[in-house]
Amino acid sequence: MELNTQERPRQVEITDAAHIADVVDSLGNATHSLTVTLDNAPTAFPVRLSVVDPERRQLTLTLTDAQSLNAAEIGEQALTLRAESLSDTLHFKNLAPLDVCRDGDCLTIECRLPRALYTTSKRRSLRIPFIQGMHTRAYAAVLPTQPPVAGELRNLSAGGCLMEVPFADSPFFKVGDTLPTVGFEFPNGEKFIASGTVRHVGPAGRTHNAAVGIAFHNLSPERQNRLVHYVNEAEHEAAYRSGHGGRLARPSPLFQTPLRSRRQAQRQRDLTESTPLVRTLREVARQLHITLLALKNDQPISSDAMLGCADTLLRLLTQRRQQCLYALACLGSEPQWIQHSINVAAKLGDLMLAEPEYASRARAAVAAALLHDMGKVLLLDESLHSLEGALDDAQRERLREHVVLLLDRLAPLEGIDTSLRHNIIGCINERLDGSGYPHGYRAESLSAIARMAAVVDVLDAMTRPRGDRPAKTAIEAYRYLYNRPDRFDKHWVTRYVQRHGFYPIGSLVRFSHGYLAWVMELDESGQPCRVRVVRNTSRSELAMNHILSRVDFGQLGQVNKLVRPEAYRLAPF
Repeated sequence: MELNTQERPRQVEITDAAHIADVVDSLGNATHSLTVTLDNAPTAFPVRLSVVDPERRQLTLTLTDAQSLNAAEIGEQALTLRAESLSDTLHFKNLAPLDVCRDGDCLTIECRLPRALYTTSKRRSLRIPFIQGMHTRAYAAVLPTQPPVAGELRNLSAGGCLMEVPFADSPFFKVGDTLPTVGFEFPNGEKFIASGTVRHVGPAGRTHNAAVGIAFHNLSPERQNRLVHYVNEAEHEAAYRSGHGGRLARPSPLFQTPLRSRRQAQRQRDLTESTPLVRTLREVARQLHITLLALKNDQPISSDAMLGCADTLLRLLTQRRQQCLYALACLGSEPQWIQHSINVAAKLGDLMLAEPEYASRARAAVAAALLHDMGKVLLLDESLHSLEGALDDAQRERLREHVVLLLDRLAPLEGIDTSLRHNIIGCINERLDGSGYPHGYRAESLSAIARMAAVVDVLDAMTRPRGDRPAKTAIEAYRYLYNRPDRFDKHWVTRYVQRHGFYPIGSLVRFSHGYLAWVMELDESGQPCRVRVVRNTSRSELAMNHILSRVDFGQLGQVNKLVRPEAYRLAPF
């Protein structure tokens, strides 16, 4: 392991006999790596502390790998015991041997307790990375009324740690925030709990996680010592796994996992998403998370990144439209606001591509639509801790602030047409009769693109469950909008239905023989022609996963109706 040596270590001499005895006794808890040298010789031999007798002021050391040493000669030399930890180095000089015995390759040496102890502090900022295989669960309590955010420990030092959390939980962390509880649990079950402060937040490489840097504070002496022990053990484990630790490297008991747990973790890692295009869409989701982190922490965002995401969606819609629409329904691992944003952006782009008058503006419109709901996530705090649960009147009213907040944060952004930002982000929640927000615009103030975006937005929102209501089927949502021409532009409702049909791709349908299936493709008349069969309601205990084309539909019967996936706890992936 590398040690940052920009700061010159400071050595302190301690001569208090009782304190020295306590320190020597504490070396038996394996928080230090122990070596001895003979007189001032450069060779250091690994050693174990076998016995400490404070009353007799004696200690017993066992030297390992001591083939080259002569027991008689050791008895005539002064020894130096060196105890190395992550936070300090201890030197016990001039230990006088009282008795030396050989047992094979080992030597047992009885010594008097030293009269002086020299301690050298290391840099507090030295961090031990948790390399592959060093899985350690971590958590942080962010909001008092909410469960802690769970993640993985990525590095550890005597002053803090780096925690990796899913992007879905990253909006709860902001630089400078105090975390009342930060904890981690090693594979063997040992735990550490402290409080801390968020120092930095950012994307964790190319993963779908965020890296949160945390500084510990208000640690008691006992917890400081325990932390040093854990960091030291992590250093040993990392050196052992990397093969760079030499003779002192050893596996740490902290990272020993029961065999059953290891097998279960491997099975979980073996589960991969096989649905085409989902991985591509998750990269778009990842970019949205990164953009949100930047906005949350008052950092600039990239219009090029958003336009690149728009290009990705438009390319998929142009080249593999039906597969793309099905993949949009397979983002269940993402938070609802991400799923909604990507779906609205893609389906708005799909509608614009089908309209020659608007196709040329689809790229900027899709980029703006990807951002349109981000202001809601920026509002999350102690009084509004979730967007997915039931909200009271005050919380719903506060959410209406998200449009103005987001437009204000995006004001410096260049590269995305400002008029489209106004029409989509600013007007997607407005209604023709003036009942929308934030400005209560009426029909004459709303452009065709704003009306189109409002239809796409509401249809997607209504087909998702919310804390205060269940999801509607596509047909129920169509009927709701079509019967309210005073609020929603009937032309765009009709055009949307024509593009997606009464059995939209990604919806769950029931066949007359009792089979439930996800719609994967439609024919030219808007009827399902390829489905994923997942259940037979007459034998609901049997799990199914069969992709069938129309030629095989005879065994399923006729398509009866759309059904709500939540009623059967089913997902399209």
